[in-house]
Parts: sequence; C-alpha cells; structure tokens
Amino acid sequence: MNQNKITIIGLGLIGGSIAKALYDKLALRHVIAVDTDEQALEAALEQGIITDGLVSPNADVYSSDIIFVCTPVKYTFKTIAQLTPHIKDTCIITDTGSTKEEIIGLVNNMVKPPHFIGGHPMAGTERTGFANSYAHLFENAYYVLTPCETTTPEALEKLTAIIEGIGAIPIVMSAREHDVAAGGISHLPHVIAAALVNLVREL
Repeated sequence: MNQNKITIIGLGLIGGSIAKALYDKLALRHVIAVDTDEQALEAALEQGIITDGLVSPNADVYSSDIIFVCTPVKYTFKTIAQLTPHIKDTCIITDTGSTKEEIIGLVNNMVKPPHFIGGHPMAGTERTGFANSYAHLFENAYYVLTPCETTTPEALEKLTAIIEGIGAIPIVMSAREHDVAAGGISHLPHVIAAALVNLVREL
C-alpha cells in the first residue's frame, strides 16, 4: 500500500479528508494534490498531508497509481478526459460525485477508456473547503463503488482495500442502482427540506 503514488484532484472537504485519511490511517507519504486554491495547497503542505501541491497536472501526476477526482460533478468527465491520454495503463481513476450513471456511460463510450471506478462516499458536512476537512470523515460511512466496463477485478480489489483502509465501508453496485438509491435516500430529502424552508419563508 505504501508504494502507491496517489493524486487527489480537488482539495476541498472530500478531497482534503481523503488526503488526511490516507496520511493518518494508511501512513501514505506520496500523495499529490491538484487544486487552483493555492492557500489550500500551502496548508496541506505545511501539515505534511501531501508531498506536492500543483495548480495543474504534470508528469508526476500522470505516473500516479490511483487518481481521485474530487471536483464538482459537472467538471468530472472533462477532468477524466484530460487525464486519460497521459496516464499509465495501470492507473486507476475514481471520482467522488453524487451521481454515477451519466459519468459511467460517458467513460464507457470513450475511444480508449481508463481503468475507471465510480465512487461516492456517503459522508460530508454542511461546511466546505480544505480547512473543514478531517481524517475521520469516512469513519464507518458507506462508500459506494460503481465499476465500468474497463474495471478489472484487480483494480476493484485495490481501491476497495484503500476505502476500507480509510475507515469506510465499501459497497459495490451498478451506477443505475446507486442513482436510484441515492435519489430516494439522499437527494429527495434535501429537495423536500429546501421546499419546506422556502414555503415557511413565503408564509
């Protein structure tokens, strides 16, 4: 595990918490972070959580064994498409977005898709940013993994071991199953709560 080079793209609440969990729980000491927020990168470097902080990917990122894409969902596929021509053949790319079927479909339709495994940690807080991230965010939280057509058993086993290592409970399911379940369990209550708040405000 310690020999893996890992890159995290997007050092916010989720990406920052993954970086801290990799450091605290798995003692990984070769973690690169890519983010446009230079203050977040500087803070992570000062804390020793990452070994390098970049505002854009470079050759060191492309030689990573695993890349976590922790950007907003609307940027995820663009990021994957930009990485894919440069990464090594064995690199695993995973994301942390809350919807999975669309991204899995887009990856499956790529001319030369990477070893991609969709990911959705069922954890978070009302706060955002690296400053609010912490290593125990995923402790005993479900972490859904949605394989695509290029996912090998070895890649899924490796990522599952890392997810378990940061304290989460991995669950493997199809992208469609995930989106239906997440829509009913997680997204719908948020919509109802927002509607209730707006109704009360109007009244």
